[in-house]
Amino acid sequence: MSCCGEPKTANDERQNRQVVGSQIINQQPGPLAGLTEKPGTVFQSPSPPPAAHPNQYGQNIQPPWPSNSPSSPPMNQFGVSPPGSPQPNASFSLNHRVGQSISRPPSSFQTGHGFGAGDNMSISMAPPSMAPVHVRSESSVVVDEGKMSISIDFGTTFSGVAYGSSRIAGGQIQQILRWPGSVETYRKIPTCLLYDEGGQILAWGLEAKHTALHNSYRCEWFKLFLEPRALRDDSAVDPRLPQLPPGKIAFDLIVDFLSCLWEYAKEQITREFGVVADLASADVWLTVPAAWDAKGCDLMREAAIQAGLVHSSRPGDTQWRNRLHIITEPEAAAVHCAHLTDLHHLQPSQNFIVCDAGGGTVDLAVYKIIGQMENLEIAEIAARSGSNAGSLFLDLRFRELVKTLLADHPAHLDPASLAYFMHSFSETEKLDYAGTQDDDTMFHFTCFNVDDPNDPSVGLIDGQLSIPGALLRREVFDPVVEQVLGLIEEQLSKVDQRVDALLLVGGFAGSEYLKQRVEEQFGPRIRVIARPADADTATLRGAARYGLARRPLVASVIAPRSYIMKVKLPAEQEDWHKRPAYIRNNDAGYPICENRLQYLVQKGAIIRKGQRLTTKFCKFSQSIQDASFVAVLYTSESDKIMRYNDEGETTELCKWTVDLSSLPAFQQNAMGQTGGFYTEFEIGLELDSAEVRGILLYNNQEWGRVTFDFRN
Repeated sequence: MSCCGEPKTANDERQNRQVVGSQIINQQPGPLAGLTEKPGTVFQSPSPPPAAHPNQYGQNIQPPWPSNSPSSPPMNQFGVSPPGSPQPNASFSLNHRVGQSISRPPSSFQTGHGFGAGDNMSISMAPPSMAPVHVRSESSVVVDEGKMSISIDFGTTFSGVAYGSSRIAGGQIQQILRWPGSVETYRKIPTCLLYDEGGQILAWGLEAKHTALHNSYRCEWFKLFLEPRALRDDSAVDPRLPQLPPGKIAFDLIVDFLSCLWEYAKEQITREFGVVADLASADVWLTVPAAWDAKGCDLMREAAIQAGLVHSSRPGDTQWRNRLHIITEPEAAAVHCAHLTDLHHLQPSQNFIVCDAGGGTVDLAVYKIIGQMENLEIAEIAARSGSNAGSLFLDLRFRELVKTLLADHPAHLDPASLAYFMHSFSETEKLDYAGTQDDDTMFHFTCFNVDDPNDPSVGLIDGQLSIPGALLRREVFDPVVEQVLGLIEEQLSKVDQRVDALLLVGGFAGSEYLKQRVEEQFGPRIRVIARPADADTATLRGAARYGLARRPLVASVIAPRSYIMKVKLPAEQEDWHKRPAYIRNNDAGYPICENRLQYLVQKGAIIRKGQRLTTKFCKFSQSIQDASFVAVLYTSESDKIMRYNDEGETTELCKWTVDLSSLPAFQQNAMGQTGGFYTEFEIGLELDSAEVRGILLYNNQEWGRVTFDFRN
């Protein structure tokens, strides 16, 4: 197998851009926040629920402040820091473990000792000697133009590595093609590990896949342990997945595989480029399924850090974690496909859907091409989606069919025999199967065990199992293919614009039957249905290209879920009627309603990459020691707008603790106060394709940030 062809490259120069057909929000609907009732809690002004069209602003409503408040609340404009006041020292901490943080300028990090340690982790951000954090604007000059970009497509069944630099090989994306255990070239290798009984790695990749040893554990498909349902409930893990080795959890296997992959990749890239390749400072892009929530993405980030994909490259390098980027698989694939203009002839303002059908998951997203093709950008126009419906599930259904057919022939049902049947199916028939035209064809699979070779009643003849094509279609292919078609249909239903092209990528996209069914069902509605020649590596190459561009090729994303904060709000008539038990007077004698919800980001909101969605809050402190603001964050997949946190359609993510003591407003208001005082500040969220970051803002300047850890 040879390397996939290089697409035409686009000019990556930065230009002014605009989004066609979609208004991008600058701030989520919500009012100015209000009083706190006790130290460490927040009291926020009443706000209407987010508008039906989430890119429209809500109205800010200033609450009536009680006349007997200990001190007057701050006005909308923050006070100026008095001379000699301390520099910003915003501290963020999370109840749960924090996988990674970002802060500018350099900050000190306090972390635990790895996943599963059980202890809480916190991140303190303390700029040592400068004023508030200044974030680089969109028009900032890129100073690391020649930095290497390395992408890793960690797949359920196969994984690969691509890389590039603007200073090497004309900026073309290249791949690792030679792997341990083979003299042939492979664009990807099996995501497979072989352990001994003591949990030591015996082999990985191709060698692990093709080595059979007694008293060893071959581990595959462990990526599926990180999908949302499996993380929420252990009982939701597919029982057909292989058992993990004793003493190991899925996270350990991911760290081990990424460690092996990364060490080999570094050797190969260095052999190719020599000392020119600065791997210690390279940007690393790791792909994740679109259906994963922030919890799975956070686990992948932590695993990548433990595997050494990024590390401090020099003394004082406190930003090394920022070199690890998480990108969703359809987003990366879309970047790759959008450059292949000879394939699908897309033009600016046209829309296309990417169906990334891989080994474990099928991910979908719809994009619009904006700007000019020579300075390509795309914008997400519908919330991405995905599910476990990859080609692996053909293998699993085939295994179940074999077990049913040979139920009375146990000689052929031991693990080695079943693995041999599955390997034969996967390597020969799975992608070439053509559907109804093969209904009358007999498909033959040689038995691994030479005993018990004949039973014509079940198709066992002379040591071969013969299965009619019609049976394969009904029991193996149709259930999985129809699930994929349903996912595409569901994704298209989210778009009220014409879709001009449907692009099939991923390993499963090589299935002739899948492509045939997609063309039959969607051909009358979509002008172009195409499968690139290098469809199996589109995600891998797109992620590397994204990193090489040094600019956001995907200009905007759609919030796939709502992000919500539990707050205390002035009690309204509705609260007295619906939740009287939640109402009590605060220290200032003002009736408040606890357990109210404030939407920071509403599901379906159009968000510019790197855009901050901010909400103002005001904390009441009884003394200067009362400087902690605790935000309880929730997420919701529901389109329903909820008022209280007990309505059953929210999931608590984490508790986010922010230390306000270094804010000039806090220090100024605390001076001379004996009965308490108020501090006004802003909380902001930044949503990327796969991660959520929290930001503390004061006087429109950034004073600290954290990438949330959503692990329980």
